[in-house]
Amino acid sequence: MRKIFTKVWFMGLATLLFFPLLAWPILYFSDVDFISIFRLPPSTYFSLPTFFSAGILFGLFVIWISELPQFEKALSEYKSMLNHLKITRWRAVYLSLCAGIGEEIFFRGAVQPLIGIWITAIFFVAIHGYYSFNNWRKNTLGILLTFFIVLVGWGAENLSLWHAITAHFSYDFVLLIYARTDQR
Repeated sequence: MRKIFTKVWFMGLATLLFFPLLAWPILYFSDVDFISIFRLPPSTYFSLPTFFSAGILFGLFVIWISELPQFEKALSEYKSMLNHLKITRWRAVYLSLCAGIGEEIFFRGAVQPLIGIWITAIFFVAIHGYYSFNNWRKNTLGILLTFFIVLVGWGAENLSLWHAITAHFSYDFVLLIYARTDQR
């Protein structure tokens, strides 16, 4: 149990620190103040729940797809990986916060302004392993996930980085809570 806690703690902390550290030089050489990417204009406050809800809805959609017989085997490696982590409610919150904050700082805060929403979304989905040359089912999910990530990128570009963080957090949280109930 202690080994799993340490692994989960390390994974979350590494994500929370590593991605912002990667973002820092990109922002520095782009002449963007690191703190400025966190601005939340008052006019956008009321749209944060929309992005929170979008993350939840897309997470539920992915769960539904993963339960379909034709996709169950294609996504089994992800389920297996999560089962080994023995997700609890607190681990789900912790990992979702770390990924939502750390990854969005890098991808939406630093990379997206340089290469655009679509390329960043494709890159993001690719490094998470959702594209496959020999598995059309995984590619189908990857393409669907790309559209969700484009929405997240649009929110970051037109509203604030907090919109992307909120959607990412709620999406991950729904999937991790589902993985937790799947472990029982």
